[in-house]
Amino acid sequence: MGQIVVTILGVLLFMPLAFGQEPERVSLEEALQIAWQRNPRLLQARQEVEAARGRWVQDRALPNPEFEIETTELSKGVHGGSTVGEDSIALSQEVDVLGKFWLRGKAGKADYQATQHLLQRVWSEVAFEVTQAYNNLLLSTQRVGVAREVLTLTRGLLDQVQLRYNAGEVLRNELLRAQIEAAKAENAVLEAEKHVTLDTAALNIPLARDAQHPVTLEDQFTYEPRDIDPDQLLAQALQQRPDLKAREAAIRAQRNRWRLAISDILDNPTVSAIGTRETGAEQQEHVFGLAIRWPIPFWNQNRGAIREAKAELTKREVEYEAFKREVGRDVVSAIAEAKLAQRQVTTWKTGVEQANDLARLASQQYREGDINFITYLEHLATVRETKVAYVDALATYRTQLARLNQAVASTLMPERKEDVR
Repeated sequence: MGQIVVTILGVLLFMPLAFGQEPERVSLEEALQIAWQRNPRLLQARQEVEAARGRWVQDRALPNPEFEIETTELSKGVHGGSTVGEDSIALSQEVDVLGKFWLRGKAGKADYQATQHLLQRVWSEVAFEVTQAYNNLLLSTQRVGVAREVLTLTRGLLDQVQLRYNAGEVLRNELLRAQIEAAKAENAVLEAEKHVTLDTAALNIPLARDAQHPVTLEDQFTYEPRDIDPDQLLAQALQQRPDLKAREAAIRAQRNRWRLAISDILDNPTVSAIGTRETGAEQQEHVFGLAIRWPIPFWNQNRGAIREAKAELTKREVEYEAFKREVGRDVVSAIAEAKLAQRQVTTWKTGVEQANDLARLASQQYREGDINFITYLEHLATVRETKVAYVDALATYRTQLARLNQAVASTLMPERKEDVR
């Protein structure tokens, strides 16, 4: 029994270490910095860049020379063998006469540049994911505040109903309804706090952290109007979008592969320097010479490979033009959503000021008997819905601005920092 008590006490003593960890305060900028260095998708994309760089280095490498030795007699007169023979040494090297190595290197470089642009694209997606998760957590935190405010108002209503019931001014059913409304408000707080836990986990995942890692947000919802110029933003997107740049690099790579296929009609020659020693019965002779081996493109003129490379190039060019139109639609959609969210924030901001007045007046009027119980409950529901709609609009506005930044490639890669949390 004593051992069980000691064990339980030990568990209770160590629980604060596991579950009472001090929450980490994180701003959105810091969250993006952590994601830039730790997010698994970015880590994988960086390795893709390194792999493409390795392929580019390999594509630029020249073929190795060949060294050949041929002898017909290892030693003179072994077991009475012949002393007459021929020995030769040859050094061969493939020679690039049509710039094939250069074209292959240019294609590899373009592929490497494409993966660099794709890394930027992955970063823009991760940055939007982190921003959206941060805003959702901030929204959940604000909803907890609204729910607690409504709970305070509801408990105040319950106190007033209790006093009036004790004075015999209202029926018992009003008291029961007030108690039910207070219980519903308490459950709303618990539900909002649950979403804070879930949204905290959703933020930790793209930061490569455990889901239960405690986090406290430093940022607050603020409204800053933004001038939105559709023409300027569309031009910026067409100039800076990394996925467009990646497709441009892929077209350059394929164009060089098409040129390489044309060059492959004529194979590279191989030049050999040959030294021969001829040993006769009475004397030795040394002969030096050159040899060139150059296949003749008679039967195979690489026509199939040329046609395939040209078709692939045309396909990529068509895809690129179609994707440019998709980018335009993406920007137009992001602009429309951002403008709508901006107008909604302005509208609901005025509504919150009116809701605060409504809550104050409703409480006073019910206390003075000017409105009935049901009307007071309707006013409380209106106050709650208005304040929730306002924080929802703020979160939506911030998220839509982040989406607009992603659509026009305004999400810059953060500078590296040593003190990553």
